[in-house]
Amino acid sequence: MRNWIMGIALAGLMFSASPGQAAPKTITIGMGNFAPYYIAEGNTGIFTDLIAAVFAKMPDHEPKFLFGLPNKRLWADFKKGRIDAVSNLFDSVKLQGCRSDLVFRFQDIAVSRARDKLIIAKIADLAGRDIVTFQGAKNFFGEEFANFTNFKSYREVAKPALQARMLSAGRADVSVGDMFIFLNALKETGQADVSAADFTFHNIFPAISSRMGFRDDKVCQLFNDALKQLKESGDYEKIYQSYMVRLGS
Repeated sequence: MRNWIMGIALAGLMFSASPGQAAPKTITIGMGNFAPYYIAEGNTGIFTDLIAAVFAKMPDHEPKFLFGLPNKRLWADFKKGRIDAVSNLFDSVKLQGCRSDLVFRFQDIAVSRARDKLIIAKIADLAGRDIVTFQGAKNFFGEEFANFTNFKSYREVAKPALQARMLSAGRADVSVGDMFIFLNALKETGQADVSAADFTFHNIFPAISSRMGFRDDKVCQLFNDALKQLKESGDYEKIYQSYMVRLGS
């Protein structure tokens, strides 16, 4: 899948570099630091691949990725003109610039062990369960989750891999967080005898999306046009599906 994306990008660069055409304009993009959405090694990750695939349809522009920037640094560098664009921009963030159409998609879920055969269709079904989630979750999942108190126990941890380990070891009944981050963390635990098939994924939260933010309105519109083409071609969904396969779901 990565070779396919790079092939698209290479084709776009070859087109842009043909005789008589100016070199493509470099757009410096501030990126985050959480796998598998951002993976600095190899310039990859779900969000990175999405951006690269969109820019492959913008032959006069090419992205330059700056990985590992925390959100506060991203917003500050953008305001000061040090970078041309930011990725994963939520509507709740106040930032002067052009906001693209919706690009990135998250799916937060509850995860339980398949052998436990838990039925979890809504937040209320977490009652009486030992819950593990990430730091700040109470302020992230909305008012209903924030005000819910009927857990047997509730614990927030710093690293996604710890959520996966605790659930696998029976130290928690349910892990709450992003689906792709959980699947990636499961692989990072190095437990060869544990796979995604050992868990049940419960959709109890609505999917959420975020945007790109650009300093240049014209580049923003070009990006939107190319994003529309990517979605209409089916290649947008193929990127998400490739990571589902790669992470073993």
